Amino acid sequence: MPGTKAAETEYQTLGWPHPRRLILSRHRVAERPGAGGKKLIEVPGYLFQALVTSLPASEPPLAVWRYYNGRADGENVIKELQQGFALTTLCLRSFRAIKAALSLAALTYNLTVLFQRHLGWQTKPTVSTLRFRLFLPPGILAHPAGKTAVKLALPPSERNGWRRLWGKILFPFPNCNAVETTPAFSS
Repeated sequence: MPGTKAAETEYQTLGWPHPRRLILSRHRVAERPGAGGKKLIEVPGYLFQALVTSLPASEPPLAVWRYYNGRADGENVIKELQQGFALTTLCLRSFRAIKAALSLAALTYNLTVLFQRHLGWQTKPTVSTLRFRLFLPPGILAHPAGKTAVKLALPPSERNGWRRLWGKILFPFPNCNAVETTPAFSS
């Protein structure tokens, strides 16, 4: 990966029964401005990350970094579930009711992610953004000339974006290069 280097060493702190692998990654800011990591005062122009892992030494350091980097979005998912579904204010009488509500929230979140992937969007909209942009516009089902149609009350400036969105939803080949990679109604 251009701009990223990874190396490894063994590290054992007090209380650990055996040493663990320490993966160190360095990202050149000029080549990867959006990379995660921390700056060190002595080395300007680079961001650094350190990962302690028990993965076997047969995995190269860059593969270990990619593996953990792909899982790093878990905290953002939890934050999205808390904000989008008000899970922190959830107070039900039984454990089963809470478990059902949490399962429903996770299912809804996964459906929104699948919806975003189906449309080929590279940027992930939040649940509240989808709710306000997609589900709040008023509309009615009409049957002009024997065909079912959805008539939405939209301002003229948003109509083309909705046409593109419906075109993507109805397009039989998801994630085709011929469709946009950002939400059509982004402002």
